[in-house]
Amino acid sequence: MTETEQPANPTPKPSAPPAAESPNFAPESVIIRPWPKVVFLYPTFVAATIFFLLSWLGIGAERAPDGTMVQHGSVVLGNTFMAIVFLNLLVFSFDFSRIKSITILVGIVAAVLLVLWIDSKWEVTSFLGRVADSIDIRMNTGFYGFFSAGMAFLLVLVFVNTRFHYYEVNAREILHHHGYLGDVRRWSTEGLEMNKEIYDVAEYILLRSGRLIFQPMTSKKAIVLDNVPNVNRIEASVNDLLSHLAVRINQRPGPG
Repeated sequence: MTETEQPANPTPKPSAPPAAESPNFAPESVIIRPWPKVVFLYPTFVAATIFFLLSWLGIGAERAPDGTMVQHGSVVLGNTFMAIVFLNLLVFSFDFSRIKSITILVGIVAAVLLVLWIDSKWEVTSFLGRVADSIDIRMNTGFYGFFSAGMAFLLVLVFVNTRFHYYEVNAREILHHHGYLGDVRRWSTEGLEMNKEIYDVAEYILLRSGRLIFQPMTSKKAIVLDNVPNVNRIEASVNDLLSHLAVRINQRPGPG
């Protein structure tokens, strides 16, 4: 009796790539952290820190005839810092919608052209130049250092607070984590509606921030999240998460 030949071992099929490597991979949850408006003052904080270093190193400082450094501060740094502060405070003063921003831009261009036209007759720019030269604002090194340190302390407190106050969106529900003891409030994502609003162009330029509005079916009130940085990326992640959830529900096999 001859031995029967054994079939060769079949080549093992390659295992499917993990879900994380799939191009259609959706995150299991999306973290959303609304920030208070004070974070939009970061240009002032950056300017104060840079001017503190410049003042400490003596860059831009005036010198007396004998060569000694004047201690009452630099007018260039002082005037520039105050201009940055006032421009930064405009973010808190108005909501720069698209229409309002275009109107302001057109108004500025029209004002500049008007001044140039008037200057051709009455030399207005020389008068404005004298007014600008008469502005003499000075701050010493201690002011810039104290302002920078105070702003840094506030921003650190805000950062720590956002670790305890945030929203989490997963496939089943929205969770609002709040309080330092880990309190959680929940809403179901079934039938969830989400809208995005970029109502302030200035805030969007500073932090790509905007507003997200969630309307769960189980809640009469909408969940409004203001000052969400990188709002477009957050919206895309939530849409991707919820769209994959809908696909999984639609492709669920029936009985039998």
